[in-house]
Amino acid sequence: MKQAIRNFRMVLFLPGHYLDLCCIMSFGGNMKEIRASVKDIAEYLYGGGDLANDRLMAIRQQEGISIHLYWQSLYKENDQKEVYVASEDKTGDIFLIVSGRIDGIVTRDEELMLEEIKSTRQEPAAIDETTYPAHLAQAKIYAHLYARENKLKRLTVVLTYVNVDTKESNQIEKNYSAKILENYYNKAIQKYIEWVMLLEEHEQKRAKSIEGLNFPFDSYRPRQRDMMASVYRNILEKGTLYLTAPTGIGKTIGTIFPALKAINEPRQKVFYLTAKNDGKQIALDTVSLLETSGLHAKTCELTAKDRMCFLKERDCDPENCKYARGYYKKIYKAIRDAYSNATLFTSGVIKSFARKHVVCPFEMSLDLSNYCDIVICDYNYVFDPRVRLMRYFEERSADPILLIDEAHNLVQRSREMYSATVTWQMFRDLEKLCQNVKPSPKREISRIVDLFQELELELIEVDFVKYEEQNEYLIQLLKKLLLRLDQILFGEKKVPNRSQIIEAYFSISQFVRISEFYNQEFVFLLEKQNDDVFVSIKCLNASGFINKTIGEYALSALFFSATLEPIDYYKTLLTEGKGNDSEYPSPFKKDNLLVLIGEHVSTRYQDRKDSVSEIALATKALISGKKGNYIVFFPSYEYLKMVEERLDFDSSSTDIIIQTRQMSQEERSSMVMLFKTRSEKTQVGLFVMGGVFGESIDLIGDMLSGVLVVGVGLPALSPYNNILRSHFDLEFGQGFDFAYTYPGLNKVIQAVGRVIRTETDRGVAILMDDRFASNRYIKLYPRQWDKAEICGNTKEIEERIARFWQKKEK
Repeated sequence: MKQAIRNFRMVLFLPGHYLDLCCIMSFGGNMKEIRASVKDIAEYLYGGGDLANDRLMAIRQQEGISIHLYWQSLYKENDQKEVYVASEDKTGDIFLIVSGRIDGIVTRDEELMLEEIKSTRQEPAAIDETTYPAHLAQAKIYAHLYARENKLKRLTVVLTYVNVDTKESNQIEKNYSAKILENYYNKAIQKYIEWVMLLEEHEQKRAKSIEGLNFPFDSYRPRQRDMMASVYRNILEKGTLYLTAPTGIGKTIGTIFPALKAINEPRQKVFYLTAKNDGKQIALDTVSLLETSGLHAKTCELTAKDRMCFLKERDCDPENCKYARGYYKKIYKAIRDAYSNATLFTSGVIKSFARKHVVCPFEMSLDLSNYCDIVICDYNYVFDPRVRLMRYFEERSADPILLIDEAHNLVQRSREMYSATVTWQMFRDLEKLCQNVKPSPKREISRIVDLFQELELELIEVDFVKYEEQNEYLIQLLKKLLLRLDQILFGEKKVPNRSQIIEAYFSISQFVRISEFYNQEFVFLLEKQNDDVFVSIKCLNASGFINKTIGEYALSALFFSATLEPIDYYKTLLTEGKGNDSEYPSPFKKDNLLVLIGEHVSTRYQDRKDSVSEIALATKALISGKKGNYIVFFPSYEYLKMVEERLDFDSSSTDIIIQTRQMSQEERSSMVMLFKTRSEKTQVGLFVMGGVFGESIDLIGDMLSGVLVVGVGLPALSPYNNILRSHFDLEFGQGFDFAYTYPGLNKVIQAVGRVIRTETDRGVAILMDDRFASNRYIKLYPRQWDKAEICGNTKEIEERIARFWQKKEK
């Protein structure tokens, strides 16, 4: 009788690549097959070198390819290049397959030699075998595999370093017996297997914990279980789903829990994407809750580089940053330490391990994410082509399950991801910064400055010019400048004003990168602001790129928010109209929210001065029903200031809290805390619609009793928004709605959504503008506003608010 055999695959990740493990289990035993490349093993065990930015890594990779081709072109007729070797070894219950390609097998002076070629920008003569330990380790492992396969007793290893500019070389020769090579190989493999088995142990615990994981609450909220079933099916079907679910249904736990339950392959990884830091914290708290319920998983929070940096002013030059210097020699020890001692890698936890091991905390978070089951991060790590995690979304090292929170924000954010700007002043400043730089980029910069001078002539009579095609001549000039700056910045020598030059370099690089995506969904803009000229590539519709990212790199995608209305608008501008959609009603009683429409006021720009007194009166009516906390949302700071000057509240009973333009994160947090701290006075916040206070704040119970929304939230009339309108008119026949109505209404719905956060909350929302009473808007309202009441004056508003609060008292 044939023995029954069951196969399953396991993938373990390393920065920039992954290990492919195939475990074969039979009734007669438990054999584990591990595949790894020689280079992976050498870099893990003996890696070294400083941290470098992505563009520099790409440059060095290309330089390495060029040097390999150059040096191999010098080989003699009987020399061999790119020689494949592999080893299959059984150790206990481990079946290890190690493979790779040797750069060259050459014969010199009748002696057989194995050659490993490396490119460098250093003086080759200054390099010895201890400079880069991973290089010699890689060569020695190759030598063992080759010697064993060819039954050699000894073998000479040659490390060849070739300068990319001068082509000068240095060859380091080492002769080893087969026994020495075998011992070296066995010790290296044993250390490597220990790490791999640690990862495998986690994989097994994770799978077992997910299988037995129970929902962390005693009961489900209304329709929550149905919503979770939709999420679960969508992942199993590898689909795209839009989920409209109001506040209170439990979206965070209702998406993360079924996503974990749907994982049935080790390659799968959950990405929880959000636009706000508050959203990340809620997701982290949810994972922490699941851990208390038995989840065994590794979770990594990715935070912006500037927020993670230990330095007062970020400078990633290894000469100036000890956390970048020698990063690759220290990082695996840091990761193993963190991996063995924590499960929830918040930014604070990552910083503590990074400081302990003296490595860059931001880069450590990226590398650590390779070994994690859940990654919580901003949208741009997935969708922005300039910063997204290539290891997942271009190298296909995982099957991402995308959970996209507050997905309504992604429409505008995705356009920004595929847009870029350069300015005349940028190049004038760069010209001064590079005066003493060698080799001088003066010629390349001067040509760009001259071109901007020509472009300025097109702006003599207008401040804004739109082109259907991008300026190819400018793109070519920028590419030439980048090549020159590559030579300057990455030549491994001191450069005056390096950090400022790098800042301009990245802006130029991003502009050139975005130019590569240019198609009919873009426009090329020329603008004049003050004395400067701005040249921009603006993306009008990024849905093709988002849909491609999901289709090519993700296992499934879930877009969810309380405000995805109208759904066709979001589906059109996020995934080209593709994907299924589900809507779930609010679990709260509609009577808990009183929605009043003030149709007697126009907040159109030309009517704003005339509306100020009525809005001031409506604000008084809003707070007249009971003492509490209230927010008035305005379309602009100017409008806010006009109304503020008209308010005359009694300071002994009412405090006014005002949002300003340049508030820090700490100031915003302090302002929110005023609402969360019980006050003896009524507090009235005057905020701008669409900002952090209109979406992110979570005010429960008596923390917020009502809001007044001034205007329909339309984006400001501008040349760019009018271009959007014209573009969407031609493409979909709904230009004004796509460019103005729908984005504006979303801000209004978000603002009103601050009022009811739990089943016990009650509150009032006043919508001040006659347009709110039109059929155009009423048909777009969420179900929770079905009982909205139209009021013809402020007195009606005050009376209905009084009746609403009296009902509660009864």
